[in-house]
Amino acid sequence: MLPKGLNVPVTVAYLLCRIADTVEDSEVLSLEQKKNILTVYASIFVKTQPQPVPAFMALVKDFPRESADDDLVHHLPLVMDVFNSFSEGVRKHIGKWVVEMSMGMRKYAQSARRRRFAFLSTMKELDEYTYYVAGTVGYLLTELFSFYSRKITPVIKHRLEQLAESFGKGLQLVNIIRDMTTDLKRGQSYIPEELLNKYQLTRSTIFEKENADRVQRLFNELIQNAVKHLDQALDYIILIPKEEARIRLFCMLPLFWAMRTLQKIQENTLALLDSEKVKIPRRIIRKEFYMALVTMNSNRLMRRRYLSIRRDLETILASGAA
Repeated sequence: MLPKGLNVPVTVAYLLCRIADTVEDSEVLSLEQKKNILTVYASIFVKTQPQPVPAFMALVKDFPRESADDDLVHHLPLVMDVFNSFSEGVRKHIGKWVVEMSMGMRKYAQSARRRRFAFLSTMKELDEYTYYVAGTVGYLLTELFSFYSRKITPVIKHRLEQLAESFGKGLQLVNIIRDMTTDLKRGQSYIPEELLNKYQLTRSTIFEKENADRVQRLFNELIQNAVKHLDQALDYIILIPKEEARIRLFCMLPLFWAMRTLQKIQENTLALLDSEKVKIPRRIIRKEFYMALVTMNSNRLMRRRYLSIRRDLETILASGAA
């Protein structure tokens, strides 16, 4: 979707963030190994005394090759070759946020052998975690968009920066809600203890049918939290000048697909606990794609479309609460 000048920089930025995420999420590395690798990885992008890429590669030489993500880690030198071909400004903007994300992941990294099932205690910690893994991406994209586009003036950039964090956090919260069952089955949970205690639930009793009402209310709170951020994501997109239609479209699609995902989850929340992952049908994906094409040049139509989905979601939330 992106214009040519942004396509490769955003792709490389994504791959660099994905490498950090793959290390943090590894099930074969010890906590000490993860922290060491992430520290060395972040230091590749600092200006003063950066670590050479071979230092990172030496630490991951025994890293598995079981998935595309694993393979990506082993191909960091190739990604860095492209990264180093960018202008100094682009490298600076990407590097800054890769460092921020990597050090945040270092803070929340867990040992696979002694995985702390409940590593988030409070809603505040959930908010901080989503900042490091996704809010940073919102800022990174804002830097690249404004560097690329003369239409994004310093005033517009400042306003975008005020909303960029929520743009990333909202999408990440949808992922957390959608993948909750898969995460629980592998001993991982992003539901804060504070929220479970509020509804008198545990990570075991959340699966028990007699607790359905309380589980529904817990999900409702998480969904409402996500929607608050997604509301600001809409404001973020509307701020992007209409002349940058491809950037707007790039941002619109994940937003509207996220709202549709929340809608599907809310239609049958408890079914989420019996399945691996909730997926919206292809027809809905296609519908929102075409609706985005129709509405992307009109802030009024875009907001109307978003609010239409939001109202449907609120109706389902209200009936669930009743």
